[in-house]
Amino acid sequence: MREIWNRLTQRQQKIFSWLAVALIVGVGMLLLQPTSPGGVAITPSSETLGVVRTPSSNKDALEQELTRILNSMLGGNRTSVFLTMERGPSLKIAYNVTEEERWGEEGRSEKRWTSNPVLMRNDSERKEVPLVLEEIEPIVRGVLVVVDQQPSADVRLAVSQAVATALHVPMYRIEVLFKQ
Repeated sequence: MREIWNRLTQRQQKIFSWLAVALIVGVGMLLLQPTSPGGVAITPSSETLGVVRTPSSNKDALEQELTRILNSMLGGNRTSVFLTMERGPSLKIAYNVTEEERWGEEGRSEKRWTSNPVLMRNDSERKEVPLVLEEIEPIVRGVLVVVDQQPSADVRLAVSQAVATALHVPMYRIEVLFKQ
């Protein structure tokens, strides 16, 4: 190694030593970099791409919460709830859109559009998140509630009113049935 060093000119030795220092500093910075999962890297997810979230998980959560509320209202595990969804939740994301039009030979034009989501830096979590313009809530089309007790008009009315209040659904979209 000493022979190679001696064959280098003074200027080459100086450049080589600066490159070695830069290499050591770079490796040191890589080793000292935090390894927390909340880094700055952006991973594409369904929300980043503006894709509708899975409505089944939201539907299941609504059904379970409504079942819990009705069971506590009627005392015991007496109800089963089934929801019909018109649409699931979704996000509308802001996009930067670029349009290019090129004119080629013989008067032909070529149009090209590119779009990228607008990203905002979230300094508290040290990551970038998309700019959400609108969050669209799911729409419930209908509700079926099956109650395990004797048929009663008072119970039917109370359950219907509770469901209508909890889900903001009109009464004509709620059906309460009794097991016999």
